[in-house]
Amino acid sequence: MNKRGAFQGLNKVYKFTLYQLYKNKANLATFGIFIAVALFAIPVMSFFMGSGSTESASFYTQVMTMDEFMGRDVVDTDSRYSIQYAYSILVMIVCIFAVTYIVRAILEEKSSKLVETLLVSIKSEDMILGKILAVITFIFSMVISIIAAFILSYFVTGMFRDTSFIGDKLADMGITSEILNIGPDIIVIALVSALLACVTLSLIAALSGAGCSSMEDMESANMTSTMVILVCYMATVIAAPFGSGPALFMSLCPFISAFAAPAYYITGDIGIGIVIASWLIQIICVFLIYKASGKIYDRLIMYKGSRMKMTRILSMAMRGKEGK
Repeated sequence: MNKRGAFQGLNKVYKFTLYQLYKNKANLATFGIFIAVALFAIPVMSFFMGSGSTESASFYTQVMTMDEFMGRDVVDTDSRYSIQYAYSILVMIVCIFAVTYIVRAILEEKSSKLVETLLVSIKSEDMILGKILAVITFIFSMVISIIAAFILSYFVTGMFRDTSFIGDKLADMGITSEILNIGPDIIVIALVSALLACVTLSLIAALSGAGCSSMEDMESANMTSTMVILVCYMATVIAAPFGSGPALFMSLCPFISAFAAPAYYITGDIGIGIVIASWLIQIICVFLIYKASGKIYDRLIMYKGSRMKMTRILSMAMRGKEGK
């Protein structure tokens, strides 16, 4: 198959999978529920939290030495933790949605024998990547729609009720307009990092799903990629209270960097150069997993039996042996 044919095959898989995702009634119902919750969240919160109660202000004086003053982080611990927590949990939710859809799609095609027909004219790695890109498009469109619904709800509710309680709550968490100065650069960095995280973890999920032979194994297949996601999430949250110290390591560490780098960029701990370096490292990881996924998927397409563990799948990738 020439390069043009490979691109057409990937494009066909992408369009077909995306059409099936939007056509599925359960997906549309879930989509609609999330949008409805986002639209009604601010009005409901305004009734229970926007009472306009005031609290007495308290003042205190903190004494520190010159060395402590010069060595302190510009962003305090509470603000840093809140920003890292909010971003990490958003990426975690998006990635979990993505890997769940990928594993289900892989297992459904293996169970229905459809994948054997598709692989006659499409490379296995292109088929997997096409599915992943379609799922990510669907998930990101849902997330962007939910965020847009929240913003619309906020401005419409503000015309009729007091919504200042939202700013007060964010300020209590240490998130202020001075710190969270969202511009086009931050939006692009967050989207690209989240996209790379989804692609990387979805490829791992596809490998895990390929090692299964029935829909009963779906939950176990999901667990492998979900555990990787949770480890990345926990690492960033645990590192947040340590300030700017771990910023460079966390931003360049594969897998973890997608969860950490944008938050460290927002708090000013790293520059755009480190962010780009983290992207390059993630792209290399994606390429390596992508090339391995096709070879392994070809070997596992006819596999029948108990779920194959990820350690055995990785061993196949490194040693080039066929699974039995």
